Amino acid sequence: LEKATPEACCQRELQSREGMFVNKEACLTGVERFQNRQGCYTVILNSFETYVYLAGALAIGVLAIELFAMIFAMCLFRGIQ
Repeated sequence: LEKATPEACCQRELQSREGMFVNKEACLTGVERFQNRQGCYTVILNSFETYVYLAGALAIGVLAIELFAMIFAMCLFRGIQ
């Protein structure tokens, strides 16, 4: 019994529905080099892990700016009194 590969599992040059297939015939016959073997959850998790450090650094930067703004506002308040 031959295992059929769905067309949606075949790799495309652009990762979109409109992208051209890399090698559709080889993919459908079962050559794993031309197939997408990871699930959507794994791909999304891997892409999230690459940007989590950037998001953390950005959050720390915003936190530092807010802290300096608060200290500056306190100094201005004490100067007025």
